[in-house]
Amino acid sequence: MTAGRTRAGATGAEPERKGERTRRRIMEAARRKFAEVGYERATIRAIAAEAGVDKASVIQYFGTKQELFREAVSWHVPIEELTTPDPARTVDNYLRAMLSSWAADPDSPMAVLLRTSMTSEEAAELLRRHVTKETIDRVAANVDAPDARLRAALSGAMMFGIATQRYLLRMPDLAEADLDDVLRLAAPLFRALIAPGSEPGSEPGAEPGPGPGREPGTDPGAGS
Repeated sequence: MTAGRTRAGATGAEPERKGERTRRRIMEAARRKFAEVGYERATIRAIAAEAGVDKASVIQYFGTKQELFREAVSWHVPIEELTTPDPARTVDNYLRAMLSSWAADPDSPMAVLLRTSMTSEEAAELLRRHVTKETIDRVAANVDAPDARLRAALSGAMMFGIATQRYLLRMPDLAEADLDDVLRLAAPLFRALIAPGSEPGSEPGAEPGPGPGREPGTDPGAGS
């Protein structure tokens, strides 16, 4: 990328400044290193070497390893963008966005947090708080059925289970399956939990959801 290029390409956005480029490079290096060796074993020195900067630069931009980790694994779920008047379509949007973008990139904030939470209690606690705030609270608010929070929690557990086995553990049957087949079989289970009694397109005049690769707000680096 040349100095005159912008992060958004030829869109008229402001050029990315040197400090912003350095910060972004450190962030990307941190995600790779945390994913590779976990939170406990990753060091500021190793992250600096991965980013091609000195240790002082990492401290200057992020302060401590803990603060760098928190920022590197922060992600936002655009629940409002994915929610439609049709509950069945909403469920399909949640599933497709989760499984085709947020978790699929091994260096995305969500994937890195999932990986590190398996070996670090600090990361696991951060994951618990983040999932509750980003998904359970907001999905439950859109569930029109008894036990809304439990339904949202169960659906979240299922989504993360599928994502973990498909993208992190690479369990053969899930990893090799076509995404559309996974969604076709999984969607009815999720609809039974968070949109009971609904069928796809049951709401008159409901807009069709986005197709593959066109999910709204699915930037894996969002919130970083």
